[in-house]
Amino acid sequence: MNHSETIGKLAEALSRAQAEMHAAKFNSVNPFLKNNYADLGSIIDTAKPTLGKYGLAVTQHPFNDGDRVGVETVLTHASGEWISSSLSLPLADEKGKSGAQVAGSIITYLRRYTLSAVLGMYSDEDTDGNSEPKPAELKPREAKPVEKPAEAKAVSESETMTIERACAIVNSEGVKYGEIPSEKLQAMVLGINKGLKNGIDDAKRAEYNEKKQAIAVILKARANKEIQ
Repeated sequence: MNHSETIGKLAEALSRAQAEMHAAKFNSVNPFLKNNYADLGSIIDTAKPTLGKYGLAVTQHPFNDGDRVGVETVLTHASGEWISSSLSLPLADEKGKSGAQVAGSIITYLRRYTLSAVLGMYSDEDTDGNSEPKPAELKPREAKPVEKPAEAKAVSESETMTIERACAIVNSEGVKYGEIPSEKLQAMVLGINKGLKNGIDDAKRAEYNEKKQAIAVILKARANKEIQ
């Protein structure tokens, strides 16, 4: 995060704004992950009146860096104080979409994600990119006893994540990773990273890391035009 030399007045104003700001309405449903979330318009409509009341404003600036596209979000105060944060994702080919359309989708997602983060607003349901399966839906691999850390490490080091293996992995809805659009895979990585920061056992951590590795392999293969 970058910021002005002082942010005391901004911090006070933001504190007051957050105390009054209502939660954004969850008005959209992700068709792939089936989770509810507040779209960009809902977040802006919720935050704008309260931000203005306390002399706060937000600007968001798209940028590109090689094969990545991103957004810089700047929160400013009437005093001239400011804080900013940037986030970017890989720009990969997506079947049925032009490069501009893919970039636009990523920018819209990043605007929503970073705006809610900067304002401390809850805008979507926590998920690792795949809804937790019900007990009856647990896969055999998940039902096994938890491996010791050394055992989990040995397994991960001995296996290679091929494109075929990565594409064959399925989410909780039974959709293969190879059939999920790049934008959704990128969104899943952000959710997985959130899950890894929580207190989870070694088996779940190994599962999350396997998902991240698979997504990375697929995105790289699409960028190199090895697969669609």
